[in-house]
Amino acid sequence: MIGKALDRIHAAREIATKTEKKLIDGILDIPVDEIIFLSISDLAARLDVAEATIVRFCKKLGYNGFQDFKLHLSQESGMMERHSDNCTAKRIAIQMVDAINETSRSIDYDECLIIAERMIKSGRVCAFGVGNSAITAMEISNVLARIGIIVTHTPDPHLQAMITSNLGKDDTVILISVSGSTKDIIDVAQIAKKNDVRIVVVTCYDHSPLAKYADHILFSTRREAAYEGGSVSTIVSISYIINVLYNAIHEQLGKDANQYTMRAAKSVANKSI
Repeated sequence: MIGKALDRIHAAREIATKTEKKLIDGILDIPVDEIIFLSISDLAARLDVAEATIVRFCKKLGYNGFQDFKLHLSQESGMMERHSDNCTAKRIAIQMVDAINETSRSIDYDECLIIAERMIKSGRVCAFGVGNSAITAMEISNVLARIGIIVTHTPDPHLQAMITSNLGKDDTVILISVSGSTKDIIDVAQIAKKNDVRIVVVTCYDHSPLAKYADHILFSTRREAAYEGGSVSTIVSISYIINVLYNAIHEQLGKDANQYTMRAAKSVANKSI
């Protein structure tokens, strides 16, 4: 098919199956500036259709998949241009603050305390993500090292799988995926579940494939459009979650927490001139 995304959708209705017509009607009822922030899992749940149906329909329209469809829809609606034209320091600051405020409303601190206790008692703790999520996995390792929690991390999906394959029921793995649909991380989750490893998921989407494997979920409410590709606001919101988790661990450790942080501080005290 040729033409703009919405034009292709309207044209496809004439040859659509019953299920595809349901999908088309559902998509047309959702504002464009809302669709571009939805994951395939969210859209499938909202319209009560299978994710595979959405993927097949997008390919029928001439796109590589749902993400490609959203990217073209974003371009055609002018969302990318509006974001670029207003790219000021003040707007970025507001986005970051909003991301933290939204996430703070969704986070359950009692759940963080439970996760913290589990991590303290774990034999081994790992944090894994790919792409930008690998950066936040490294941040978890760096932040928690100050308080005596040693976290193994690597951006290599093969190593992630191998390390997880040797974890057990006394260990904890933290899996980070904004979309919750990253195949490499889902593969790690499957290995962890098979080994009875405690799984903590950090994601934006509660109906995602990754969320199904979680024993505990921490939600970042900042969602990305297809063209953002790991926005700074998303990273900021997850950094906020990491710091909340750090404080939960500090609280659970009690007096020992100060000893760990003082040791860490003294270890690098001579690093400055």
